Amino acid sequence: MNIIEVTRQITRLKNLLSLPTTDVSWSKYNSAEDAIKDLDDIEKGLKELDENSVDRLYILLAPTSSLQEISINSGWSQEFLDIAIVLEKAIGK
Repeated sequence: MNIIEVTRQITRLKNLLSLPTTDVSWSKYNSAEDAIKDLDDIEKGLKELDENSVDRLYILLAPTSSLQEISINSGWSQEFLDIAIVLEKAIGK
């Protein structure tokens, strides 16, 4: 796993989630802050090489996942897809 690249891409996701136009209404999250906290927790687990965190991240990157729904509703769906591709390569699964 390329943890430097994983961290870089998770930071990109958190920055997008921090935009004032973020719409979480079709996701499992009550707020963008909740999504960011989830990513923080996953990132911490990845740095500890926790396989459960890898699985959790893959679920969030999947089509029709909460993050994809947020990205579509918030106008950054292409950025999300670009990040997801890089993350999957960086994780190496």
